[in-house]
Amino acid sequence: MRTVLIPGGSSGIGLEFARRLLEAGDRVIAASRNAEGSTNLRELKAEHGDRLSIYPLNVGDEASRRSLFEAVSGEVDGLDLLINSAGIISGDEEHISVFGRLDQEELAQTFLVNSIAPLMMTELFFPLLKAGDRPIVVNISSLNGSISLWDLHGKYSYCASKAALNMMTKILSAELREAGIVVVSFHPGWVQTRMTRNEDAPMTPKESIGGMLRVIEALQPEDSGKFLDWEGKEVPW
Repeated sequence: MRTVLIPGGSSGIGLEFARRLLEAGDRVIAASRNAEGSTNLRELKAEHGDRLSIYPLNVGDEASRRSLFEAVSGEVDGLDLLINSAGIISGDEEHISVFGRLDQEELAQTFLVNSIAPLMMTELFFPLLKAGDRPIVVNISSLNGSISLWDLHGKYSYCASKAALNMMTKILSAELREAGIVVVSFHPGWVQTRMTRNEDAPMTPKESIGGMLRVIEALQPEDSGKFLDWEGKEVPW
């Protein structure tokens, strides 16, 4: 039984990870701004009992991250899997940033949540990850973060923040190699979530997370630092 921490675990990709991992018999800690009020998490809690813990978390707030660490470290001795799935499309979480209407605070907020917070979460929970069994850090990125493949206008904050997250993954893979921690970025596919509610996304969360879990199960130390899609194929940086 693995012990898994999922920031952003109350909706979308994070919620489906929680559901699938609980079904597999793992212990899940789901944390997000809406975790305690999430009907979906309450239903999972009723079904799986003590194997699911639910905590509030604002990933962009240092005090909130520290509070979560203190709670989790008092509950478990180690973490086997950290899935950094919390993310926003833009600073106001509604509208993509476009040239001519760029806002510095909006850009900074997107980088804080999508790029900086996963790095800070990994650093904070490093002692628990180091004590885990074959520990893995999964950063949920996006094809939009591929500099090689992107050739469209707009989405400055989202695309750039995901590219920055990929660089964080690469650096962390070298930083944590001696500790035996594998770090990877994932493009989950174009998935039907709250973030893509106005888009014609073809993939269900079940399809995406099912694929990523199969890839995660097969990860080896030499895979650390890679940018993979839900089928395990490498994505160009």
